[in-house]
Amino acid sequence: MIFREYEPRDLDSIVELEKRAFPVGPYTRSMLRKIFNTKGSFNFIAEENGKVIGYVIALPLDEKSADIESIAVDPDLHRGGLGSKLIRLIEEGMLKRSFQYSVLEVRDMYEEAINFYRKHGYVAVTHLPSYYTQVFRGSRGAYRMVKKLHD
Repeated sequence: MIFREYEPRDLDSIVELEKRAFPVGPYTRSMLRKIFNTKGSFNFIAEENGKVIGYVIALPLDEKSADIESIAVDPDLHRGGLGSKLIRLIEEGMLKRSFQYSVLEVRDMYEEAINFYRKHGYVAVTHLPSYYTQVFRGSRGAYRMVKKLHD
């Protein structure tokens, strides 16, 4: 398995991964292209045998904080440690860029993801009741979670 930066040739694979990883509300091709091409964005692609099996992308929010805009792992590989590796890599990228806080939003009814982020030191700081346009497990809400990257 290799970790590298996004290349435009990855877009088709990432679109397919999005659909598999997020049955409700995956990013569209145009949104993904926009996010990956946003000035200041940074990312890691996980590739195995020429196939994209995971990715993470972050965007600066302000001078102190960066937002994990999206993280996805092939559902067949869940609980194998790839998500943890991706989150560590993006946090290292944040530290290299002098960010002090990592921020993300997660669906409020997605307990598996919430627990994953808690395990990695994230704390829910705000509930956003109508954050998403599509309903997931009866809710459109999200939690904003934050992690201080260093003391």
